[in-house]
Amino acid sequence: MVDATDNEACYMVRCDAKNGLIFEIGDATVGDMGLRSARFEIGKYKETIRLDGHGPDRRTTVLSKHPKLLAALTSGIDFATMYAVEADVEYSTGFELTGARDQISRLAKGCPTKP
Repeated sequence: MVDATDNEACYMVRCDAKNGLIFEIGDATVGDMGLRSARFEIGKYKETIRLDGHGPDRRTTVLSKHPKLLAALTSGIDFATMYAVEADVEYSTGFELTGARDQISRLAKGCPTKP
């Protein structure tokens, strides 16, 4: 099993001009791992989501397609766990969500929504 704490991974919500808010995993190894789907566990929220590949070091998902994930990220829960699904290696990680509600809310105000 690979633990992302050994790598310099980045998990973030950002604004995309075409798609609105997206969740992005940035890690130099995601392409090598063959990461195609991830299971997120945030409080009571548990869902497996197919990820889009954007080069060897990024995987994303459009949050307008996954409103429950967006709700979980902004629920006030302080920690999230993510597991690789459909990957060439076993992979899991956790990441902080402290302050995510306010930060994502501010970002969403200036981000176009997908038509």
